[in-house]
Amino acid sequence: MSELLTTARPYAKALFKSAKEQGMIDEYFIMLKNLLAAVEDKNLTKILSNDSFDSNDKSNILTDVLKDNINESFIRFIKLLINNDRLEVINEIVSLYDHLLQEEKSQKTAIIETAFELSADQVKEIKNALEKRFDKKIEIKQNIDSELLAGAIVKVDDLVIDGSYKEQLRKLESQLI
Repeated sequence: MSELLTTARPYAKALFKSAKEQGMIDEYFIMLKNLLAAVEDKNLTKILSNDSFDSNDKSNILTDVLKDNINESFIRFIKLLINNDRLEVINEIVSLYDHLLQEEKSQKTAIIETAFELSADQVKEIKNALEKRFDKKIEIKQNIDSELLAGAIVKVDDLVIDGSYKEQLRKLESQLI
């Protein structure tokens, strides 16, 4: 996976730089997510992986599919990805671009996994604590995982705070054995 990130990083940085120069960082993120959705489409994947089409045909097909949601600069980006056979790292490019976008906006995304839905007050309390810790605006995304039993797992970038009962039971089991 780190190899894919290494390959994707210069593309994400170059696209972000271009988008920033044009004052369109949010718009480019939408274009990038639309490109990802198109590349993940099963029918389009068959066409893009077919060797009977050259890179020019593939880029024309892809740009035709996305034509209403992209600009000339993004078309050149798509052609660059196809010519360099880098469509397989589009997922990583989206992820890296999202990270650059959040850094630009002084934001972070926290993913909270809980066994049950949190109340608005609980989400606000967690959000305030994380904003204080990271000194950035925090966007909360909540996932429900009934296997956690109770408690929560909070993920922000590489930081994972596992306060779930499932983890506490696992630790207790390892101490007893």
